Amino acid sequence: MPRASSELPLALPTPAEHPQWLRNKRRQLTRMLGAFPPKTDLNARTTRRKEEADRIVEWVSYEAEPGDIVPAVLLIPKHRTPPLPAVLCHHQHAGNFELGKSEVLGWSGNPQQAYAAELCARGYVTLAPDCIGFEERSHPRLAGPDYERYLHYELLIKGWTLQGKMIFDVTRAIDYLRSRPEVDANRVGMMGHSLGAAETFFSTSLEPRIKVGVASCAVTTYKAIQAAEAIHNPGFYVPGLLQWGDLTDVVSLIAPRPFLALNGEEDWRFPIAGAKEVIDRAKMLYRRLGAPEAIELFVSPKAHEFTDEMHSRAYNWIDRWL
Repeated sequence: MPRASSELPLALPTPAEHPQWLRNKRRQLTRMLGAFPPKTDLNARTTRRKEEADRIVEWVSYEAEPGDIVPAVLLIPKHRTPPLPAVLCHHQHAGNFELGKSEVLGWSGNPQQAYAAELCARGYVTLAPDCIGFEERSHPRLAGPDYERYLHYELLIKGWTLQGKMIFDVTRAIDYLRSRPEVDANRVGMMGHSLGAAETFFSTSLEPRIKVGVASCAVTTYKAIQAAEAIHNPGFYVPGLLQWGDLTDVVSLIAPRPFLALNGEEDWRFPIAGAKEVIDRAKMLYRRLGAPEAIELFVSPKAHEFTDEMHSRAYNWIDRWL
């Protein structure tokens, strides 16, 4: 059985070697995720628009793939001069497939998760789409967990993966954000909690247009997850990834762009020892590329939650870099 990558040395390219190293590593990771489909027209639509005191709310949709329509909500700050920085806000999983974009908008669910609304109040355009299988993208007949498994298996036999599909959908969300006249296309970030955090670091590793990432409660190593005997959603697992590396290698593909991980000391499903290993080892590459201050880990004494202190640090990080 191959050793986990955390037992292997992390190859560190020089700054001159880094572009080619990055291309090779991204190509290898993409191969494990499965072949991404060609991008087609977004066919974007705005179905409803509402003006509020400090923001404009737009209910929008766009096609990730032909016929695969993504419902989303765009929040646009008022009294600001465009083009503005933007943040893609990816919702959590929590086993609740009835919630998606509405939770990060603060319209339902856990108030801790309302970061799309809170970032808009700070002056960012925010986009909150439904991840496949959640809220308006649920299946008309299959229950949430059943549909998630169905997607996982269907994509595997087609030579793709659920993680690959979710990353592809993120790239389409970035396409949509950058198409908006209110958005500065060179200042787009991404943030998420739990599932949203995993999609943030996986997507940012492959999508260079994401200029800053914030991941709450998902960074660790697969080795630490296996030791804890934790079980996550099917999309978190990429066939063959441990033969290539570990999440340390995924996060290292973000360098030298700014990345903040926020983890809970008592979050046993994403063990803190693994989170420290990921950031410590990735920081080696950031340091070699001359950007040691662009990666950071904040550890909360809590478990799997997005506390007020974590909110504050996340928003300050985005303000600093975006």
